[in-house]
Amino acid sequence: DIEALGKKGGKAYVIDGDLQIVGSKLVSLEGLEGLRRVEGSVEIWFNETLENLQGLDGLESVGAGLGTAIAPPLPAGTVAGKPVHVVEGLLIFQNEALRSLEGLERLAFIGGGMALVSNKSLVKLADMERLVAIEGSVDIWFNDALESLKGLHHLTRVRDFLEVSGNGALESLNGLREVDYVGADLIVSNNGRLPVGEVRALAERLMAQGFGGAVVIDGNAPQ
Repeated sequence: DIEALGKKGGKAYVIDGDLQIVGSKLVSLEGLEGLRRVEGSVEIWFNETLENLQGLDGLESVGAGLGTAIAPPLPAGTVAGKPVHVVEGLLIFQNEALRSLEGLERLAFIGGGMALVSNKSLVKLADMERLVAIEGSVDIWFNDALESLKGLHHLTRVRDFLEVSGNGALESLNGLREVDYVGADLIVSNNGRLPVGEVRALAERLMAQGFGGAVVIDGNAPQ
């Protein structure tokens, strides 16, 4: 399928709908270098041997065709008993060997939202210097090896929910230091190594910018 896309699309092409990479035996996504935009969702799920996202190096935009309505999307179900805020956008879920998001360095726009969920080997995020806004929710859940959010350090705006929960190795929110707008609730919970003082500092900074959503802080490391 990847070879067919390359032959049909050439050096630069757009997918008008969704791109789903589900249950494959791929180690990387090499061969997708010509992909520039996906107008719908990019869904990368249940790929047991996928180690990185190399091959998406040319990807600049995900979800531009999903709309930018002000109202947050409705929950679409649950993961480990939690409501899922993101229903479309960039979804990277339960890829057991995935260690980094290397390959997303050119990604500048995400519409619909971003969910990074249950990638147990994910240690670091890509250096996404071009990504400044996510037009949807951000859910970062249950990534057991994730130590920091470095790579999101140019992100300033999250249109809907921002939730960081259940990441047992996470020690810092410094990667969110430029975020000054969250349109719905802020939820940071059950990150056992994350100092609660950092979480409160993020909440206070958002409130100083006029944040009006709910704040849920629970189960993080003591001050």
